[in-house]
Amino acid sequence: MIDQRLDLLTDWLVYFFDDEDFVITNASDDASFRRYFRIERDNNTFIAMDAPPEKEDSATFVKIATLLNANNLHAPKIIASDLAQGFLLLEDLGSTTFLQALNKDNRINLYKKAIDKMVEIQKINDKNNDLPCYDDAVLKSEMQLLIDWYLPKDTSDNHKQQLLSIFDILSNNALNSPQVFVHRDYHARNLMLIKGGLAVIDFQDAIIGSNTYDLCSLLKDAYLELSANDIQTLLNYYYTQAGIDIEFSQFEKQFELMGLQRHLKILGIFKRLSMRDDKHQYLNDIPLVKKYALQIANKYPEFSTLKKIL
Repeated sequence: MIDQRLDLLTDWLVYFFDDEDFVITNASDDASFRRYFRIERDNNTFIAMDAPPEKEDSATFVKIATLLNANNLHAPKIIASDLAQGFLLLEDLGSTTFLQALNKDNRINLYKKAIDKMVEIQKINDKNNDLPCYDDAVLKSEMQLLIDWYLPKDTSDNHKQQLLSIFDILSNNALNSPQVFVHRDYHARNLMLIKGGLAVIDFQDAIIGSNTYDLCSLLKDAYLELSANDIQTLLNYYYTQAGIDIEFSQFEKQFELMGLQRHLKILGIFKRLSMRDDKHQYLNDIPLVKKYALQIANKYPEFSTLKKIL
């Protein structure tokens, strides 16, 4: 089967290196339309990103990577780019993800390091960076994915109206917390262990939003379940490290409601990835995401209808 994009990427690399003396192999796929390839040349390795320009915004990837590195946060350095074709050549951060490095002995310490890095990211000056805001429209459009893709097509209008009221509560919660730089997909698969600490990847959707959003991504990971005790330990750790100035119980509720917003969105996204994009592997992760949502629906009376709908 002809892979036209791979052929174009190879031609671009030949032009960049001025020869064909390299080996290209698949590095990883993505939930988006991006693909990553490892390039081996003269005992060095690089990562080539293929991001079809009609579907992905590589200029934003370059912008956020530059911003992170300018703030002494390790993101892959941009070696070469062709935004018109949607190709980037990046620093290779290796192949050891945070997820792969985790074990029962280092788990809490590694998560604390990830939280420390998150606190650094949240300190990036959000002025004059021209980042979009996680406003009411964006928050609700994400939750609408639950209705459009996850729920049965015959879901009643009454249930849909009840969901819209719940979306209001969750959006207001997100907007009434401190607004900071948000990575937007900060979890165990998007952190890399490198010499000297942690590096971040998959940051191109960064936005200004709630300080609890990335914390939810990390501690209530769609691909990895932490124990309730571990979550409490790490939630308290963030609360201290970030200098949160409200009562812990209020902060915890902000965190849990922000997580609910994210998980309703993810239920819709995972179903859409299967139905629209033929990426069926994400269906395996739906039970954990649904479990997270139901835990919060059971805990707070204002979400009792959500439990029935789900």
